[in-house]
Amino acid sequence: MPLAGSWDIEVHDLEGDGARRVSQGEWHFAWVLEGRAMQDVLVVPRRADGRNNLPAKSNRCATALRLFDPAEGNWRVFAFNPVAGGCDLMRAQMDGKNLLQIGANAQGRALRQTFTDITGEAFAFRHEIADADGEWQLQAEYFARRRE
Repeated sequence: MPLAGSWDIEVHDLEGDGARRVSQGEWHFAWVLEGRAMQDVLVVPRRADGRNNLPAKSNRCATALRLFDPAEGNWRVFAFNPVAGGCDLMRAQMDGKNLLQIGANAQGRALRQTFTDITGEAFAFRHEIADADGEWQLQAEYFARRRE
């Protein structure tokens, strides 16, 4: 999987008024459980930048575990963000050249996450939540560059 490795990321959080809040972070992906699963660790802001006294919205320290389900032919995704109290359950599969994760967050709202423009050196990531009418609302975009 081309996501394995360490990435520097720029995170664009969309505010309610449409403004973007930009921050820097790091995202690490590795094969775990003897190659049976992929786990990632997301840290925003970067560990080197310090994390004291940040509100939960600006302070991400999360992990996700992806396990392949041969019976379903897709991946089960369990994502946890203890800072924000998040626990998302999703299914992931390739959608053309994109990796699409669909499921629900801890509040039961529909959730869609998409890895796009995946190369050995970069990728983009979109985090969307469905509103009451079922329309997808973009919450955040991440732009990743592989660390040297």
